[in-house]
Amino acid sequence: IWVATSAGLAVADKSIPNRLKSFASWNTFDTFNLPAVNTMAYFHGKIYIGTGTNVFRLDISPTDTSFVRIPIRTNENAKHIIVNGDSLVIYATGGFFIYTDPGIVQTLSDSSFSAGRFVDGVHWIGHQANGLSYGANNNFTHYNDGGMPGNYVSSLSSSDNGRIAGCFRSSGFAVLDNNGWQKAGINTGEWATATLQDEENNIWVGTWGNGLFFINDDSTVNFNEKNSTLKGVFGSSTYVVVNCLTTSSNYLFAGCYGASNGNSVSVVDRRDKTRWISFGAADGITTGGILSIDCFNGSFAIGTENNGVFYYYFGSNPFDISDDTVVNLKEDNSYLASNTVYTVKFDKEGILWAGTKYGLSRYDPGIERFVTVNLPEGFGPDVMRLVFDPRGNIWMGAGNGLTRYDAGTGSITIYNILNSGLVDNHVYALMIHPITNDLWVGTSGGMSRLESSIGKPTTNIARVIAFPNPFIIRNGDEGLSFNYNGEAIVRIYNTAGELVREMSINTSWNGKNQKGYDVASGVYLFLLTASDGSIGHGKILLIR
Repeated sequence: IWVATSAGLAVADKSIPNRLKSFASWNTFDTFNLPAVNTMAYFHGKIYIGTGTNVFRLDISPTDTSFVRIPIRTNENAKHIIVNGDSLVIYATGGFFIYTDPGIVQTLSDSSFSAGRFVDGVHWIGHQANGLSYGANNNFTHYNDGGMPGNYVSSLSSSDNGRIAGCFRSSGFAVLDNNGWQKAGINTGEWATATLQDEENNIWVGTWGNGLFFINDDSTVNFNEKNSTLKGVFGSSTYVVVNCLTTSSNYLFAGCYGASNGNSVSVVDRRDKTRWISFGAADGITTGGILSIDCFNGSFAIGTENNGVFYYYFGSNPFDISDDTVVNLKEDNSYLASNTVYTVKFDKEGILWAGTKYGLSRYDPGIERFVTVNLPEGFGPDVMRLVFDPRGNIWMGAGNGLTRYDAGTGSITIYNILNSGLVDNHVYALMIHPITNDLWVGTSGGMSRLESSIGKPTTNIARVIAFPNPFIIRNGDEGLSFNYNGEAIVRIYNTAGELVREMSINTSWNGKNQKGYDVASGVYLFLLTASDGSIGHGKILLIR
């Protein structure tokens, strides 16, 4: 048995497996003589090994084993070797090579080969950066698999009609349609940082180095230091960084990181895109390190690198600064958990929440300070992203997973790569899909989607349904939910009109009454009362 390892090559007689437990049964070829081994293949009675610097053939004799270099280019990182008929195919950093003893021919150059396979005479190749391609000889076609352009998801957005857009850091910006992810033809600078879709379903994209893009069906416009109030960073007037976006009424607010004029917030009138204004040091926002921004009812809040939160009131018109006020909320004056604030979000009641380097803070206007929200052990403390679903639950992303804070019970559920389908623990983007109510999670290692627990949601409480219905209870772990996409109180009655259970809509009914006892099989009635007083009702058949 031959074993390729990061420290070299090892070989042992496997006829008596128990002897493999002893290091004395193994012969090794370590990094002194041989670099780390990536791949191996058996071809024409010889073993070929691919390393980080070349490909070697093992020539074994009764007295010695020697390594003979196969003459591909020097210092090629051989990632994968396969046997195809009478040829040995070597995939390396500079391309792939066909070896037929004793000659070798390079057939195609590429810098990202990782694996390959022949299926029914078709040569399929996997690339680290460019997905799949297929063909023969030197003629290869990229296979459109609908895949994402990259794995590092830095931002997500959705339009009212359900279209999804994403920023993929250094891999650019793309939109998801029926044919998969389609890259937009824009120059996102070093990387794509933020995306937002407004009420007219136009797309806005912030970049690290190339300003702000506006995209619709008719045109694409790049806003930078020449045609807006956005400014480049100190020392480079054309290097414009826009790393956060939000909207309020007809206005788009953009965070301009490190702006050379000190104005970290720029605003454009979406009805007249030649009309811009900016806010900065002269307006009381004494920071250039803006990380996040959100708006609510005539105010915007920004989170900063080391200056806490700036809470700015602009009224109904941000272009009228006569009545504007601003306050800087920090650790020492408002009990903010940390002055490094990664994300700020207003809930639908206008309460400001801040995800910081050291936890989650909620601003209480009654006492004019922040209150710390206790996070469960094993989550955080860095809270990178926040999003509120229509039922008022809070979803939080951190460097070590995802949590859901239940608005009805206050309980918190943790999701990570060990207990869920989350693809990576480093969460950088969160989005609630407006039609399906699914949660989309962007991470540094890919994207995950958590299907809505309430099925296809409805915003019309009069059309609410209970599911599953009939509600069949077999072992007591089952739960019944309602598909109303909003906050509501649920009351369940028996046919005599007696109240059986009252609970938040976020809590599924487990077939028990208010005292925790199982109710009998039969017909039950439900009544949902929304926060605006509207009601929905229906019947449930419970079977034990």
